[in-house]
Amino acid sequence: MLWMRTLSFALAAGTPLAGLTAEERIHDLPGLTVTALEKTVSGPGLSVARFEAPATAEGGGHLREALQRIPGLLVQESFGGIDPPRLSVRGSGIQSAPVSRGIELSLNGFPLSFADGSFNLALVEAGWLDSAVLAGGPAGGVPALGGSLSLWTAAGLGTEGGSARIVYGSNRTVALLVRQAAQGESESLGAEASWTHTDGWRERSAQRRETALAVARKGLGEGSEATVQLFVSRPRFDVPGPLPKSAALEDPRANFARVVQDKPRRETDYAQLAARVTTDLPSGYLSAGVSASYHEDSFFQLLPNGITDTRGREAAVFADARHEWAGSPRQETDVSLRARTGSTDADRYATDGGRRGVLIGANRLRPTTATATMDHRVFVADYHSVEAGVSLLAARRRIGERFDRAESTAQNLSGTKAAPRVAWVYSPQDDLTFGLSWSCGYEPPTFDDLLFTVFDPPPPVPELRSTALRWQRADSLELTARGTHGEFVWTAAVHFASWRREFLRLRDEFGAARGTVNADRTVHAGWEASANRLINEAAGISWYGWATWQFNEVRFDDDPVYGRNRLGGVPRHAGAAGLRGESSGGWFVAPGLFWQAGKNFADHANTLSAGGFAVGSLEAGRKHPSGWEAAVRVTNLFDRRYIAGTAGVLDEAAGPAQPIFLPDNGRRVEARLAYSW
Repeated sequence: MLWMRTLSFALAAGTPLAGLTAEERIHDLPGLTVTALEKTVSGPGLSVARFEAPATAEGGGHLREALQRIPGLLVQESFGGIDPPRLSVRGSGIQSAPVSRGIELSLNGFPLSFADGSFNLALVEAGWLDSAVLAGGPAGGVPALGGSLSLWTAAGLGTEGGSARIVYGSNRTVALLVRQAAQGESESLGAEASWTHTDGWRERSAQRRETALAVARKGLGEGSEATVQLFVSRPRFDVPGPLPKSAALEDPRANFARVVQDKPRRETDYAQLAARVTTDLPSGYLSAGVSASYHEDSFFQLLPNGITDTRGREAAVFADARHEWAGSPRQETDVSLRARTGSTDADRYATDGGRRGVLIGANRLRPTTATATMDHRVFVADYHSVEAGVSLLAARRRIGERFDRAESTAQNLSGTKAAPRVAWVYSPQDDLTFGLSWSCGYEPPTFDDLLFTVFDPPPPVPELRSTALRWQRADSLELTARGTHGEFVWTAAVHFASWRREFLRLRDEFGAARGTVNADRTVHAGWEASANRLINEAAGISWYGWATWQFNEVRFDDDPVYGRNRLGGVPRHAGAAGLRGESSGGWFVAPGLFWQAGKNFADHANTLSAGGFAVGSLEAGRKHPSGWEAAVRVTNLFDRRYIAGTAGVLDEAAGPAQPIFLPDNGRRVEARLAYSW
């Protein structure tokens, strides 16, 4: 079972994803010598540490629970359901509000991020997830300074069999998830579908989502395989809105008057068709693919930000190759190519009591992002290897004006950057590895960075504006380590990055965007660690434990305005821990803990903050040998009131009454009944 597997961690060692146990879950067609996961996740850029961990959420739609075992990945809830949480890695992504950015996202090896670098996590069904791989930091070939997060479902990994699951819980939460896989001699077909609904814990927080995923594989001869994936998702959710600090702690279910009047919500339709062909070569492999997607999105925000309707199409091509050179010393070369482009029509309206008011802007958005990466690795001795590589990144952001206005929002920004990196790895023994690397990375802006509304009443109608931004850059130094001692596996990484021109999204006292600006210099430093262990096996009962911990020091570097203040939106300490015991008869119990420590500032001036918290969970049930499973899961076990995060980041809060904080859900109880075959 996935939860019984020990966490594996791969450093820049001799083989990609060295030490990962994902091969146990990969459908291995005859003749394939390198797993599908290896060929679509590893690629070049092994100078960054890769963390692989189980990603399971037995309930419906709770991504924080699904991703909590990945060290270095900070997941801050928004409203506690299918709505997208804020993801950040080493401080990248903390500016994600209301649109997520800063991390490159993929699903089963196919791109899920949009061509401008943004993504929508509400599309992803957490109950499908099987595992996740995080390559943190300015990873080679990834135009996002947080690195890449690869999500894998059972269908994407080719897991055989099927299952059906129903979940019912607090706030009239209902989730239905079905999975079926069929396998032939050289082909397989897997499909997953889900339906989720909840009334929500807070006022005006109802949510629902329907998703479907199908993955087909076909062997094309010895060493070759074709994969086709169809992914469809339709999330709908209300946005209850932020609260002042006192209200978030004393009356967290409530909303302030503006939310009741403007009825903020988001509705998205998304479909993607993607294909990939992978083949083994005499001295390596080649993998290439394409994807096409269509999306419609209506985002009803509060009066200062208006309502945005978008309709767009995107296409992507991608390829990875490896060549293993003959002779001594052993050498490998990896090459990767990525290109995404699209066209989206975006219409912006004023908010009129939760309905579309007057049109305030209309644009045609045309993003293009391309990367070409090469890495060369030399194994200079039995215990040492060195690597050098470079990524060429090119991007263009075109904003076309479709609205008659005095001040045009049209922009045509483009650029090309080269990002080098070097690394050294020392492996004195199979169960101990150290790595030291330096890497440079760049990230171009998203359209949400370039377009914003200005709200200065009277009159109570926002105006759409645009701004020009330079690419943000990070130079990162990283020391990583991994050790395995019997049933104990530990990982650690210490990192320091100097950022230039970091994107800062600012908001005023009304909650309206003031636009994104390039900061001067900032520092992103810290560490992340994890530990996993089979604690005890006795009397027919097995106990497993795991824990993750990360520390982030994200601050200005002698800024003329903010000095050495911390950037808002990221706590200093965060972590999670879990324990699971299971008997030979299938009975199990699993307590867990999620925590944050230190002030989480809502503004860069560091005048308003929320404190830390520790929240427990408990799950218990039985998995019967016949395939039936029944369980009860309780989150926020002691019904604590706490602040999960902030709705964006301010430059300077207007005072303690500033509505910027997001309270997390109270105690939530869910019962689960499932059958696997």
